[in-house]
Amino acid sequence: MSPRASSRTLLAGLLLLLSACSPGKEAGQQRAGGQNPAAERIELAQGEFSLLTRNGETIEVAPKVPIERSEKLIKVLNCNLDLDLSEEQILVLGSKDDPEAPLRIAVVDYDTVRGAYLRGWEGTTAATNPRLFEVTQKDLVGDHDQDIVCRGIDSRGEQVLDVFRKTPAPSGVGLYFTEICRIVSDGSIEIQEIERSESYRLGQKNGPSFAIYAYSRDRSSPNLLDRIRSTYQWQYQQNRYVLTGEDKLPGAVVEERQLKELFADPSVTAFENYLAGPWYLAGSEGREEIILFSPEERLITIYSGQVEEIYIWQTSFRSLPNRLYILGANESIESIQKRITVEVVSNNTIDVSVLGSEQWDRAGGRYLKLTEELQEQLLKKKQTEVKPAKILLRGAYRDDRGTEIIFDPPRFTWIGERRFSGGFAVISLDKTVLYLKGLDENGLPVQEATYIMELKETKEGQDVRRTLSLLAGRMGVHGVEALAEQERVFVQVESAEQSPP
Repeated sequence: MSPRASSRTLLAGLLLLLSACSPGKEAGQQRAGGQNPAAERIELAQGEFSLLTRNGETIEVAPKVPIERSEKLIKVLNCNLDLDLSEEQILVLGSKDDPEAPLRIAVVDYDTVRGAYLRGWEGTTAATNPRLFEVTQKDLVGDHDQDIVCRGIDSRGEQVLDVFRKTPAPSGVGLYFTEICRIVSDGSIEIQEIERSESYRLGQKNGPSFAIYAYSRDRSSPNLLDRIRSTYQWQYQQNRYVLTGEDKLPGAVVEERQLKELFADPSVTAFENYLAGPWYLAGSEGREEIILFSPEERLITIYSGQVEEIYIWQTSFRSLPNRLYILGANESIESIQKRITVEVVSNNTIDVSVLGSEQWDRAGGRYLKLTEELQEQLLKKKQTEVKPAKILLRGAYRDDRGTEIIFDPPRFTWIGERRFSGGFAVISLDKTVLYLKGLDENGLPVQEATYIMELKETKEGQDVRRTLSLLAGRMGVHGVEALAEQERVFVQVESAEQSPP
């Protein structure tokens, strides 16, 4: 396979296929009547569907309040900031008149008295680049409240981190947040997440707070790789993160002339050109994995023996002399993004960290430079084609709970405690997979589920009995893996008097 030959990402291709199943409407169209969105929440088997969140991450939707003329809407995220029945929104806003102005975030909350959504608290971040701006919810402090964590790049090209914590409003009404952390670094900023106890997860006790580390270049040292690590710890008395220590970290002694020239050149282009080509994951024999950097085509391909994931190389940021920060978007669905950090270890060795929108969506390791000949061999070895499965699902299937799935290709309808519908596809990977994509009344994707499926057909006299077994799963670059142990079994009985489904 040529390095330039590519196939669509499995998940992205399915999303694109299923999006075409619905005529859709304008993405900016709002729901009518100020309906309480809690009534739209869909609850199925644990961990499978949620309209408000998916695997702990918020879902982008249309804003519930008008945007001012002077404002530029960057992003909208649904979330639940106060654990009530109604959801809130976080708006990321920029200035139409000043593209270098700091980005702001606004919290939109549902007012039960007025029966409408209103814009409440607003905060200003240090970030200015909208394309490299990220908002997540995370309990940094350990008190079970979700803090608003904002990462981005400022006007000087430095990384910034702003964290806002929920506090009582001065007026006593509505949601209110206070900035508890602002860090600016010419290197990188990392949140050290640690495992919290079972009592924390059950809500019985608070957990330890997460430390934050900022890495910057040691400008007092002639070695470009020497760093200073600044440690920030949460202080309850001051209600913010405080700098508690600075440590000097000696870098490696660089002897290769190529690396000396690379580290001395601060341009992003020089680093991108150095990465150009294929890199092989060390220690992945039997499960070959390659990252192919194509700066000229602005593509990054993550390949395993099962599938390829292809991302548009949107932008790069040079932090430390031996580190590059990359933002990539899925070739088919731009909302599926990856944050890729590359750190040069030696002349032919790099450390790569790939982070996505899902909490589990992280990968990486140490990669070695590949020759084109070796890459051709690895790409051809054990390559499997991802293709639609030759299984037709049509008609109604029902389980012992009374839940019913009606298949009318390419759409489905799920009827249980809640009713919803969307598009579906049956594909063949290392296992047969049923992929469901729920769509709202505007034709916009709001939820999804993946099942490892098995379809059996038997005859009972003149009748045909079809048994559909579904096991919740998750697709990735290495195929599909089970997320549950208990299958859900749906049955369809076709009598001899009926037409074949």
